[in-house]
Amino acid sequence: MNSHICHIVNHLDAGGAEQYVVQLSNHLQSSARRVSIIAGEPQVLRDRLDRGVHVETLELHPGARRSLLHYLANLYRGCMRLVKYFSREKVTVVHTHLAASAVPAWIAAKWCGIPIVHSRMYAGNISSRLEHVLFSTRLPLLLVSRFLVFTRYSEKEVRKQWHVSAEKIVVSSIGVDVSRFFNDTARAAASRKELELSREDRVLLVVARLHPEKDVELAIRAARTLNDASTVLLIVGDGQERERLESLVQELPGRTRIRFLGLLKDPRPAFAAADLLLQTSRSPNLGTVVLEAMASSLPVVIAYRDEDEYLMAVDTFEGTDIGVIAKATPEAMAGAVAALSMDEARMKDLRARVRSFVETQHDRHMAYSALAEVYSSIESQLIHSG
Repeated sequence: MNSHICHIVNHLDAGGAEQYVVQLSNHLQSSARRVSIIAGEPQVLRDRLDRGVHVETLELHPGARRSLLHYLANLYRGCMRLVKYFSREKVTVVHTHLAASAVPAWIAAKWCGIPIVHSRMYAGNISSRLEHVLFSTRLPLLLVSRFLVFTRYSEKEVRKQWHVSAEKIVVSSIGVDVSRFFNDTARAAASRKELELSREDRVLLVVARLHPEKDVELAIRAARTLNDASTVLLIVGDGQERERLESLVQELPGRTRIRFLGLLKDPRPAFAAADLLLQTSRSPNLGTVVLEAMASSLPVVIAYRDEDEYLMAVDTFEGTDIGVIAKATPEAMAGAVAALSMDEARMKDLRARVRSFVETQHDRHMAYSALAEVYSSIESQLIHSG
């Protein structure tokens, strides 16, 4: 049976889920599997795909503001196009990554008799009304062959909220290519020079879309609370909140410097130049940014707002002493940064620990090879059942 893995995602914008789809597709293609992606616009990350990965453009979800009639018409068109594509291109596994685009793919895949893998990309309570309604019906239990999660916290959520049995859940890792990230002093010095930073600067880093759920404002307020002229906060990313956040920086008192670097095609110099990553996102799971920071030997300070987010943060560190968890207030975050920065021995130890953590637990090749075995397993089951 010739394997053809087809990934379905809302779009190929620069988010963590989309980066995962691109990186996984490249890995699968390099291991002699046929891989395709079906996604709507924008397709910012399309140029990062290897030449052999085929991309089809299809609007899979019209947006939450459209009418129910518009949604149903779009759903019908999407299902019809997907059925034709799956049949014509002999797709053997459909892998969906976000609920909004999953529904037409599930219907089309079921129609064609193709097994489905669905990723739960983010931890935290379900915020999408569509996702809430969809999983409350338990319809996905009839359609999805395997549910893919990336932390033990998410596994517990899927079992409790989605009523999925343990044998249908696969716990994997988003994965990181550790070899691509720098962890030596020479590279750190070169990166600081490139970003016009001095050796004496204490460099804090945020890498995130500038959207409300990322709560970059918390990092800005914490940095200004430090009120330290030798500290600089680098903000890598862009989005709808940039103008507001830039205005906030102008209004807030404090000597800490804050620089917006925008969306960088290659964020590695920012990771190499930094001393600490601030993870202020709501639902702080073990995503691409945290893994890339750790691969760069960069310790992480995670903010939490409630008990659920605290447990997510603990799960991100997998119960080991490889970072700091602080209450999501400017004062608590600033205090955690100051205390950690002054403890040189702990900083040195954490730098070594986080690099070793991703090398042994979250190496991309190890994680993706294991997932490829999952694909092979459900393809094999399909052959035997047929």
